[in-house]
Amino acid sequence: MTTSQPAPGGQMPVGQPDVFGQPSAPKKSKLGWLRFAIPVLVVVIGGGLFLFNYFTGTGNAQAGDCLSVTEFSRAADDPKKIDCGAPEANVKIGARVGGSESCPEGDYDTISMTGRISYKLCLVINVKQGDCLKGFNSQTAGYQKVSCTDSAKDAEVVKVANSADKASCEGTEATKAATYSTPPTTLCFKTA
Repeated sequence: MTTSQPAPGGQMPVGQPDVFGQPSAPKKSKLGWLRFAIPVLVVVIGGGLFLFNYFTGTGNAQAGDCLSVTEFSRAADDPKKIDCGAPEANVKIGARVGGSESCPEGDYDTISMTGRISYKLCLVINVKQGDCLKGFNSQTAGYQKVSCTDSAKDAEVVKVANSADKASCEGTEATKAATYSTPPTTLCFKTA
């Protein structure tokens, strides 16, 4: 019977029979588990980010949901879905239409979302009678609810009507009106 001699350092050469005539198993790398762990980790993190964006972004936003929009421009951050009662909830989705479709008739602010699915959000200012706003006269800044004693305010809501008719503002101090057909709403503003 022939036996193999151990390699220098006392280990049997890989694939050589040991003293009992069985081939020795090749040594496994201690880092071999990384080949499986890294792809799993990438999938888990990617899926988590997708779900976070889906539930806090506009991916699943529908008419009636409220958003926090800091700026109405292409360079702005994506709007965030938020509870309508939160002070940061400055707009409410009046309608969600396809990317190339027009919003219903009205004075909607719009945000176009492009990607795998393109769509446009038609936005109504989320206010109630007595609210005051900063950024109302800006072309790009998001509306901010402020105290009516704040010197930075540029509009005060004097009436909210559940119809899309500017005549609803007659008899008030309103200097500007915004009407929306969906949902039928008129906002009457006294501007600074």
